[in-house]
Amino acid sequence: MITKGSGIATYESGIAKQSSFFTGGMDFQALNLDPLITGYAFIIWTHVPDWVTGAYSDFIPMTQKNFKSFDGVEDMSMDTAAYSQSFNGTEYNVASSISKANTEFTLKHQEFSGSPIKDMYQYWISGIRDPETGIATYPVKKGIEYAAKNHTGSLIYIVTRPDANNVSKSNIEFAAYYTNVMPTKIPLSHFNYSQNDHALVEIDIPFKGNMHISPRVDAFAKTQLNKAYSFTTEDMFVPNVGGEGEDEEIFGENITDYGWDTGLSSSNASKA
Repeated sequence: MITKGSGIATYESGIAKQSSFFTGGMDFQALNLDPLITGYAFIIWTHVPDWVTGAYSDFIPMTQKNFKSFDGVEDMSMDTAAYSQSFNGTEYNVASSISKANTEFTLKHQEFSGSPIKDMYQYWISGIRDPETGIATYPVKKGIEYAAKNHTGSLIYIVTRPDANNVSKSNIEFAAYYTNVMPTKIPLSHFNYSQNDHALVEIDIPFKGNMHISPRVDAFAKTQLNKAYSFTTEDMFVPNVGGEGEDEEIFGENITDYGWDTGLSSSNASKA
C-alpha cells in the first residue's frame, strides 16, 4: 500500500470530526486547514547519460531550472470485472487490476538565442538513433556499450506549497520519481517562418519514462530539493555599486554572503 513518507505535508485527521467542518467549511479562528494551492513545482535530474553531460556540461541546470510546465501526471484507475448472476444477469463487480499509466510526460522550456535547448536534446536523441541511418552512434563515438542504462536518465518531480524554500517544515505536497527517461522529439518546427510573427519560443519536449511514488520517493525528494535549489528573495538584493571594498563599506557587511550575483565570488551563487 502506498503511504506518505517523511517531508510530505499532512493534515490533522481529527478536524473532519469537528462540528464546524461541513462541506469544506472551517473554523475561521483555528484555521487548521489550508486549501491545496498548486503552481510551485520543481524537477531535479538525478541521472543524465555521461556522454550527454560530457558534451553539454550545463545540460542539467539549463533544463532543470528553465522549465515552464510539467505535464503527464495521470490518475490511476482501478479496473473491475463484472460477475453476472440470476436470470436477469444482475452484475456484481469485483476488483481485477489497476491501471498505472504514467509512462510519459512533457517539459516546456524557454528557448534562447543560440538554441541551447534544441541543441542539447538534438544531441541526446540523435546519439540514440541517427536520423540518417537509424543506428545508435553514441557507443562507437564514446567507447561504451549500447544499453538502455547508458542512454536513459532519471529525474524527480516535486510539487510544494507556496513556501517552496521551507523544506524543513514538510512543505512538499507531491513527489514522483521517473526512471528509464529519454526525450522523444528533436524540436525544429519553431524555425518556420510567418510574416510579421516575431514570437518568443517555448519548446515542448515529450519524454518516455516510468513513474514511481512511494514513502522512500517522498523522503528522497526532501533531501534533493534542499540540495538542488537556493532561492534569492527580495530582502537579499544588494546593488552592485562598486568594487568589493566599496560595497562592503556602504552596506557594512560581506555582500557575497547573500549569494547574489554581484560580479563577486560566492559559494552560493552557483546554485542560485
